[in-house]
Amino acid sequence: MNIEKSEVQMCVRYWLILIFISGFLKSFAQEQVPYIPLEKNLDSIWVKSLYEKGERKIYTGDELNYIYMPCGGIGAGQVNVTSDGRLAFTESVYNVLERPNSGHGLSTGYNYLHPEMPTSKIENSFSLKIETEKGSESTFELNNSDFDDIRFIGEYPMAQIQYRSKNSDIPLQVNAEVFSPFVPLSVRSSANPVTVIKYTVENKSSEKLKVSVDGFLKNIEFPDASKVSHVNSVFRKKNLSGVSFEMQPKVKDSALAKHPQLGGFSLSVLDHKAQLLVSEDPNAGNLKVYVSDSPEWGKVGSTVNLKPGQAKEITFLVSWYFPNKYENGKRYKDAMAEAPGWVGHIYNNWYSNSFEVAEYIALNFDRLYEETERFNKTYFNTTLPYWLANRITMPVSTLAAGNISIWENGRLYGYEGIGFCQGTCGHVYNFVTAISKLFPELERSVRLLQDFNSTEKYSGFSPSGRINFRGYGVNKPEVPHSYASDAQSGYVLKAYREHLNSPNNEFLDTVWEKVKMAIGYHIFKDGAEIGLEPNGVLEGEQTFWDPMWYGPNPYNNTLYLAALRAAEEMAKVKGEPELASRYHKLFESGQKFMNEEMWNGQFYVHLYPVGLNGNVGVKNGFKLPSEIDDNAESYIKAFNAGQSGYYKGTACDAQQLFGQNWAHQLGLGYILEPEKVKKAAQNIFKYNWTPDIATIYNFEKPNARTLAATGEAAMINGGWSNERPKEFENTHDKTNVWTGLEYEASCDMINESLLDEALVALKSIDDRYDGAKRSPWNEVEGSNHYSRAMHSWNVLLSLSGFTYDGPQGNIGFNPRLRPDDFKSFFSAAEGWGSFSQNRDVKGQTNTIELSYGKLKLNAITINIDDRLHVNNIALKLNGKTIRSTYEQDGQKIKILIDNAILLRAKDILDINLK
Repeated sequence: MNIEKSEVQMCVRYWLILIFISGFLKSFAQEQVPYIPLEKNLDSIWVKSLYEKGERKIYTGDELNYIYMPCGGIGAGQVNVTSDGRLAFTESVYNVLERPNSGHGLSTGYNYLHPEMPTSKIENSFSLKIETEKGSESTFELNNSDFDDIRFIGEYPMAQIQYRSKNSDIPLQVNAEVFSPFVPLSVRSSANPVTVIKYTVENKSSEKLKVSVDGFLKNIEFPDASKVSHVNSVFRKKNLSGVSFEMQPKVKDSALAKHPQLGGFSLSVLDHKAQLLVSEDPNAGNLKVYVSDSPEWGKVGSTVNLKPGQAKEITFLVSWYFPNKYENGKRYKDAMAEAPGWVGHIYNNWYSNSFEVAEYIALNFDRLYEETERFNKTYFNTTLPYWLANRITMPVSTLAAGNISIWENGRLYGYEGIGFCQGTCGHVYNFVTAISKLFPELERSVRLLQDFNSTEKYSGFSPSGRINFRGYGVNKPEVPHSYASDAQSGYVLKAYREHLNSPNNEFLDTVWEKVKMAIGYHIFKDGAEIGLEPNGVLEGEQTFWDPMWYGPNPYNNTLYLAALRAAEEMAKVKGEPELASRYHKLFESGQKFMNEEMWNGQFYVHLYPVGLNGNVGVKNGFKLPSEIDDNAESYIKAFNAGQSGYYKGTACDAQQLFGQNWAHQLGLGYILEPEKVKKAAQNIFKYNWTPDIATIYNFEKPNARTLAATGEAAMINGGWSNERPKEFENTHDKTNVWTGLEYEASCDMINESLLDEALVALKSIDDRYDGAKRSPWNEVEGSNHYSRAMHSWNVLLSLSGFTYDGPQGNIGFNPRLRPDDFKSFFSAAEGWGSFSQNRDVKGQTNTIELSYGKLKLNAITINIDDRLHVNNIALKLNGKTIRSTYEQDGQKIKILIDNAILLRAKDILDINLK
């Protein structure tokens, strides 16, 4: 076969071209890196829609796929109401620690990518029977097996289920309201082991109907069945009937009496004529008490007669009582050795069995329901977009999840997530805002019994002022978690926050000496530890969430600066002006360093000491000699090569303004230059938010856990845009997506009036947890119901510009979202209500309406529009003029009340500025 020379040359040419193209593509592929698109290409109409008030969200169809919301008392064990109204009890109700990620291990993110609908550990159900005048009878299960067009409305703490059917002609409209009493500022009203299901049945037919709703419940198996008897009983009280299932030890045994699963349930209805049944055993007969060797079930039914168009309510209570809560430690040897063991539940102080719970709720039902509903209505009576208002409250449901408990002594104790990392972890709970604002006594309990305590079981305060961020190992600096720089700052900040959220100085008087030690230990770490004069800059080994790294960084340093300012203010309150001045000088030094040395023109950066290697591990503050030697060798090598000082990092960290966020929350103002803060907030969105996480995850797997899926918008913890990090930089957890940090960064944007960016970032969270893909009430990080997400409440504080000093009686508002027409919820030390603002070129009107409790006021600070020149301020309480004066500083007006006033529920304070 003959081949022409030209043909050979052509073949060679083609092969060369193919080789070149292949090499180019290979090279191009190798150059692809994780990136954040700088141009977001957002639809302006869509962005504008985020500001619209919108309609109440009703979940239907595929949106019901993964709907469930905690609906038990706070800290009382987790019960979920699912999309079709079923109750799914978790094992935390009877004191079993749930496994992280449904048993798929720590830090896997499994439950994000593979969300699960909870299955109940307690057998229970509710059904409906309809009898017509003509004698026909039909029965329906109150769930999606008999209703195929269900609607779900979730506004924590209240869920509503509308039972509908496309294929059945049911002559009845059935709705359910499911909740546990939830009254901010009242732990007694909010921590009851009970779930309420209130059914409303309405006759939509033209004939009379007889309608019955029946509930079914069965107790749990005791692990050692031969040692207990099951005491099953019926009870009737005024407006209350039910069945109760309790366990009774067969022999006197102190260990048995303290078994965590010893307890029981009651199923009751607010109807003294209800039908009651315990077991189908013929031996049970009509006995009020029936004793059995194994768990029994019971039924409770209530019947109403309905005329055409008539509606009536049937209210069930499911209550439980398992008093023997234990905290035995987990994962860490020293923590297990120091574990307190039996801690009990706060509800042990109020009840001795599940029937007493039902009795209390029934006796106080009207008040508890009204106050829970009042909170719901006060909160949602807002000008905020509905989706945003609801998103802010969704993580608050974590208070009723299985990772939160309230011990018998009143101490709140939290795991980071379900079954994940114990210890009310200092640097995770730095982000938790909701508890301090809704239940300040619970936050004070953590400060008093853990953070600033040396004698309680699981306390963290050492004589040096160092605080173990998981609350153990007081005198053991070598144990894991002995010190975390971010947590140490947080203890000082939280001490000041709890002071501000108190009605007087009593809390600060109690903790002040230890707060001075805590900030003093931080100052010691600021140079004095290695023989240098402290300068307001943390330069040594520091915490980046879990791993340790070296060098000044904005995350830790802004927290430190805010802590110095908080300490300064507390010193002033305590009459120590000289100490306050010393704190302030350190603050000014650190502030100057950050603004001059850590600013790269776009954002604040980490400065990495030349030659020092960061250590990713769990030592958290305890350095091994080998690590010191490794760093010495690296440093000497770099020094001999002519390098010295710091390398400037290139990452834009989403949490770089966290301390500034804290400062705003505490009314401390700017701790950094305002112009730089605004630019940094803009660039956090620019370099960290992506409209599709695939721009990152297609090229680099996140550390440990995947918490966003291809096609989903999200903000990563640290962004590099189109460049790779330098070899010396800390990349640990940078490409992770944590909603707590997304909320925090969004607050930074709101505080700088970057509303478009903030709303886009917040809507990304809302879209990822939309019901169709995963539960809106379960934000996943290390595990389900991650506590850090409760930073969402700080979004409300930022949007309203809320500041408060309870002991001084000072309150302030500076609305940032539609300030010309604004209304939102607020809570103070002893009361809560709503604040509204309306303004135009002629004047401004502000109103404080108290819905619950009381509110002492000496001064009110508000902001005015720059179009308004104020000549007169009129203050009226319930229409009666209150004498006052005012001071103006630019757009800020401070109203000084001549004689302190006390608002009580239903009082209205009007402020008119002209």
